[in-house]
Amino acid sequence: MSRVLRRLVDNLWLLGICRDVATWRALKSRGPRGADRGELGHLRLRGLRGDLLFRPDATDLAVVWELFQGQEYAFEYGWPFRSILDCGANIGVFLAWLLRASSGHPVRYVAVEADPEAFRVLTRQAESMRAGDSCTLLQAAVWDRDGEVSFDDTGPSWGHHVGEGGQRRVKAMTLATILDQAGMQHCDLLKLDVEGGERSVLPSLVSCGERIGAVVAELHDGLDYAWFASVVESAGYRAFPPGRLFRSHPGALRIGSALEQQASARR
Repeated sequence: MSRVLRRLVDNLWLLGICRDVATWRALKSRGPRGADRGELGHLRLRGLRGDLLFRPDATDLAVVWELFQGQEYAFEYGWPFRSILDCGANIGVFLAWLLRASSGHPVRYVAVEADPEAFRVLTRQAESMRAGDSCTLLQAAVWDRDGEVSFDDTGPSWGHHVGEGGQRRVKAMTLATILDQAGMQHCDLLKLDVEGGERSVLPSLVSCGERIGAVVAELHDGLDYAWFASVVESAGYRAFPPGRLFRSHPGALRIGSALEQQASARR
């Protein structure tokens, strides 16, 4: 797509989604800009009941473009997921996108975020989205064992991750422990975006039995679809490459589920 056509498409999208000029201007800027640390910006988007909060000094606006305009988590068959476990929830842009995609509240939404700064915004985001009744927010890192792990919160906010060089200690929880603590016997979808932690977390799917129906993961640190497919298939899922289930990320459906049978029939 040419630059001129891309700009036209983007502007048409902005016309369709922005509810005021301030939101248009903020989204046009896309990236971080000067602001007092801790100050939050507000986006008024059509289809949302509250303002979408963002940090002007971070890369949150770029994430809004990726999710809302790029539709990177759009699902091939509408949006059938009513209970979601969001690991690596950051400030809750996915929550806002999810509410818009599902035309209201999911039946159940559990968000896990280790970064203290992001978690504070996530808490305010859930309030702004008026989603508190259906949300459980856990300040922790999803990991392959319960306990504590080192967390590296230096550098850009999007790259904060569990790592040996981290100076901060944070709570760590396994997928099974998170589901138990949230009182979620089963969840339709696990969304995983943990900046390289997929290498430790995804193999633990097997310990969850049949409690998780579908998986979508953003892969980092050299992990690829072949690795993803090997891990999820060993846990009883059928893997699908990016673009086959979810627009931009690999996904997996539990073998024998209605969604898996529908997707496999269309292969």
